[in-house]
Amino acid sequence: MLKRLQRWIQNKSGIGENRDALDIMRRRVDALAAVQQQHLPEELALPWIPDGLHGISTAIHRADAMFRYPLSVSGGSWHRVAQEYFDTGRELAETLKRVNPAPKALLDFGCGYGRVGRFLPQAFPESQRWAYDPKGGAVAFQQAHWGAQPWNGQPVDLIVAGSVFTHLRPERAASELQLLTQALRPGGTLVVTLHDFAPQTSVHALTEESALPELEEQISASEYVSVHFSEADWNQQIPHGYTCIRQTERFGGTQQILVIRRAEPIG
Repeated sequence: MLKRLQRWIQNKSGIGENRDALDIMRRRVDALAAVQQQHLPEELALPWIPDGLHGISTAIHRADAMFRYPLSVSGGSWHRVAQEYFDTGRELAETLKRVNPAPKALLDFGCGYGRVGRFLPQAFPESQRWAYDPKGGAVAFQQAHWGAQPWNGQPVDLIVAGSVFTHLRPERAASELQLLTQALRPGGTLVVTLHDFAPQTSVHALTEESALPELEEQISASEYVSVHFSEADWNQQIPHGYTCIRQTERFGGTQQILVIRRAEPIG
């Protein structure tokens, strides 16, 4: 009864009409974006490429939310978004090179369409490179453009999970962290990025993907969320025999970088 009365008052005051009109407008915009998405080429034509990318693939997939979302909220600032996108990937690749200079095999976990992966062939030319993502199209894009191979659980020396645990519910994060730490060879390194620690772990619905419903291979909104961990909750998930150290560098200027190492066997 209270909700019906509240809605009646809103309608009388015009609030309800405005709300409904905005909802219809949003749905129309989403529908137009979905139609437009189907007519885009798989690889976007960038009107401007930043300097310093010699030998680096600049292919951007049309469904790359890590590029499309900043482009959307910036109002189409191609120069700024492209610069930040490539800088973010390159800087994390440089961090990987510093913490584990010569892995025999490395894994880009939650690889997406290659914000970081495109820099790995140049940073680790002698390493076997694996890629995993719930989106098969993302792995296929990486394989076609810079030769990463689909990962099937092979042990590796270095894993990068950039902006992965920022989107996993705590219970899912625990199982994925166990999977990745077990995939490390002795002495191996797992590099993850997280939002800054919060007083309490919290889960929010808004993500880059939920803001762009037209993109193909959407991950379920119930599984792909935004998560801020508390430091205590995160540290509880680190298995025995592994150390977790926070780096001074930042990922994209907004996320902390943590390095988790598996101990070498004694003797």
